[in-house]
Amino acid sequence: MLKDISNYIKYRIDRMLNKGLFYQLMLLVFAIIILLLIVSIFIIVFFQYPPKDAFWDSLMQFIDTGNISSVEGNTGVVITFLMVTFVGVCGWGSLIAMINKALQDRINNLSKGNAFIMEKNHAIILGYGEEALTIVEEFIKAKVKTIVILSEHNVDVIRKRVSFIKGYKKTNIIIREGTTSRIENIKLLNISKSSSISIINNDDTESLNILLALKKIIEEIEEDKIDNKINICVLVHEEDTIEIIKSIENKNFVIHVIYKYEILYKLIAQSIIYTGLSNVYEDLFSNDGNIFYIENDHDFDNWKFEDAASKYFDKGMILLGITKEDRSQILIPNYDYVIKKENRLIVLSKNNYDNPIKEYPDIKPNIIKYKNNILLICEEKRYTEIIKEISEYIENNNIVMLSYDLIKSQKNKYKFMLEKLNKENTTKIVLISEDNITDIKSINILLIIREIIKKEKLNIAILSLLNSIQKRNLIYSDDVRDFIVSGKLIGMLMAQASISSNILYIFYGLLSRNGKDIIMSPYSDYFNESRSFKDVYFNLLKKKIILIGIKRYNDIILNPNSECMLDNKDEIVIITNYVLEEENEELIF
Repeated sequence: MLKDISNYIKYRIDRMLNKGLFYQLMLLVFAIIILLLIVSIFIIVFFQYPPKDAFWDSLMQFIDTGNISSVEGNTGVVITFLMVTFVGVCGWGSLIAMINKALQDRINNLSKGNAFIMEKNHAIILGYGEEALTIVEEFIKAKVKTIVILSEHNVDVIRKRVSFIKGYKKTNIIIREGTTSRIENIKLLNISKSSSISIINNDDTESLNILLALKKIIEEIEEDKIDNKINICVLVHEEDTIEIIKSIENKNFVIHVIYKYEILYKLIAQSIIYTGLSNVYEDLFSNDGNIFYIENDHDFDNWKFEDAASKYFDKGMILLGITKEDRSQILIPNYDYVIKKENRLIVLSKNNYDNPIKEYPDIKPNIIKYKNNILLICEEKRYTEIIKEISEYIENNNIVMLSYDLIKSQKNKYKFMLEKLNKENTTKIVLISEDNITDIKSINILLIIREIIKKEKLNIAILSLLNSIQKRNLIYSDDVRDFIVSGKLIGMLMAQASISSNILYIFYGLLSRNGKDIIMSPYSDYFNESRSFKDVYFNLLKKKIILIGIKRYNDIILNPNSECMLDNKDEIVIITNYVLEEENEELIF
């Protein structure tokens, strides 16, 4: 019977302790009062202590350890009060420990996402990966005030990696730990007031679960509480996922799908033809470089396109074209096209830094137009699929495939690769890696190829696709003839899409052969004499070609000074149709 009562009391105490700080304090105060009452009765009965002072003096000894020096009476009273003082020290220690633990639990709860986000116009990132860090970096460059990250990864690990991003202290970055597809966790992010949501996962199934959770939450929110249509940007790895996502869209949000490897393969395909084109896209994708933006509210109603372009040139900007509706591609009108108020103008802004084009007076451009001997290095099982993905751009190129395993089996890899390059008369090398294991093989071979090109003084361009952004950063080269494509470009594009969703579809159009392309062409194909950048722009505009930059040997500058002089040693970076002599009638005004 007594054992049952004891167990019940312990159970009730445990229950109170688990209810939180308030109940813990109540239990502590109750225990102190009981203890002081017992001490008071003890000293009254055994030491004839005055009843009216017994409880008060016991309380004073408990509260203030210094009061022991003022105790008068027999030794028993002094020893009793000493014991009370000792218990008091333990009691105060317990109180401090309780408060400290409560604060720590509160901090842990906040970091794990158990508190509502009272922010507006904040950018939300659901999930974590190397692309997420790139998105954060681009958001910081774009001066996004608040970024909220929810992932299942450890908060301290993410916070440490974020701390290495330049300028991170200028942005309010809230990092939460929790299951990204759990409705309760997402509700705490105040998504109705957010400016954008980016979803990053290595597993498309998890991304679909997040989208379904978002749809359910948004459907529960009253329409008047949603400030604007929410832009959701999701990264997918499988083509089949795209069709499923289309069935999830809701009237209160728009889903923008970024199919990772389709974009990377298209970048590689275009860069096979035009050495240095990947650098152009990296500049355009980054918020730290030249930036595309769409101007909806302009003052050029009833202006001719070339007159509006001249005004933009005065501001150090390039007018690229127009778009008529959301999620549409860039359209290049005739130079005398009359702009309407409802037209949206696509503009390339001036770079944040002064980066003048260098002079190479004795160097002639070495241009191989649309024709290359390509050495493709990849996993043998992926060869057919890779060729299928990039086939629309490389039908006029000769391709020789090498597998990583074949190269690995060679004892003298340097000699083997050199003989292969000479035998095939290789002009470009493409290395493809889609996982971390293959990344290591790719890097090892890339280092050997770089050594061959350096020692043998070969004029060969290298284009590498690596899965890991970290590994890409370790071996990155500033040389436009040795470019590494990675998820960093995807992160940049996702950030652009989150900030201005319509820009995503402008880039899609530029990456697709069915729309307008960014290409590089010899200056001598259009002009014989030296001209200024501005003069070249307006001359090409009459052919419905938009000039955006210059390539001079290994230097590429977008939107240079308008008075910069071009001549026959240059290539020009232009926006036009891939096949110059063909013009899509739908794009003619």
